[in-house]
Amino acid sequence: NPLEFAIHGIVAVSTAEDQEGSEISKLFDFDEKDPWHTKYGKKAVPFSFVMDLNTINQLDRFEYLSRTDGGNGTLMKGTVEYSVDKNKWLPSGSFDWKRDNTVKTFDFKGHPSARYIKISVETASGNYGSGRELYVFQVAGTSALLPGDINNDHKIDNNDFTSYMNYTGLKKGDADFDGYISKGDINNNGLIDAYDISVVASQLNGGVITTDSAQKVSGTLQISTAKQSYKKGETVEIVVKGNSLANVNALGFALPYNQQDYEFIGVQSIKTGAMENLTYDRSHSDGSKVLYPTFVNVGDKSTLNGTDDLFIIKFKAKQNLSFNLKTRDGILVDKSLEFINF
Repeated sequence: NPLEFAIHGIVAVSTAEDQEGSEISKLFDFDEKDPWHTKYGKKAVPFSFVMDLNTINQLDRFEYLSRTDGGNGTLMKGTVEYSVDKNKWLPSGSFDWKRDNTVKTFDFKGHPSARYIKISVETASGNYGSGRELYVFQVAGTSALLPGDINNDHKIDNNDFTSYMNYTGLKKGDADFDGYISKGDINNNGLIDAYDISVVASQLNGGVITTDSAQKVSGTLQISTAKQSYKKGETVEIVVKGNSLANVNALGFALPYNQQDYEFIGVQSIKTGAMENLTYDRSHSDGSKVLYPTFVNVGDKSTLNGTDDLFIIKFKAKQNLSFNLKTRDGILVDKSLEFINF
């Protein structure tokens, strides 16, 4: 049976011209009598659209039902890509269909697992786009994986969020990572980070409200201290500053440190808005000590924008030292779960 993903699962529509009002959701409403057509009188091709299946599935094929008369807007040539996180896209092939009313089928070679499918249309009848329905099929006998359902109860709730709070900064190689926790590493970078947590947090408290025109995340973070040399017993205050931030709904990075030199005290928020502070001071199985400053919006909250000091990380110097800590694995995430690394 087709995957019954919700209409709101259509996360983006982009075309050569403004297609506002084209109601592409009609292509996925399981009603073959309710057709979709791009905006009349406006050239649409080339255009692309992204399907969010809401769950990760092993893909078998999709079937595209054109208009009953095979008329204007029938999709004819294009390419197909798939993704788990809507950031890294992998090619799946191309299609070359006739202009008629027969069912058009695209087979996923190798049956990849994905949450997102992108169809990029290069040629369509009359330079429009149209169709009665588009059905996506998973491989028979396989089950869907709900991203973020770390406790495997087939729903996203605060229990999953609590689990992520406890596993923030856990990485591949740690004793507890393999098994069900590794499935919580949704972006497959070997680390439970702000992106993974955002997948859950963005669905809580009513969920995040996004639009097709939502602006994407941008900016970077930097750290600084008032001085370089510290005496034993002094407090080392590390200011974390956001530079040219836009649409930041979650953030995080790793800060490795030598526990012979530093003792973590805490984090003081300055301008992190309504974000939850999920900072975790973690001891890894390889003996390393790493602080993971992590801030995430839960539900639909205001994002971080502009240039400002965001928070202060405080350590106690355990001996005389020169400050030389460096960040790594930095990530900024927006409400649409698109992210950038820094």
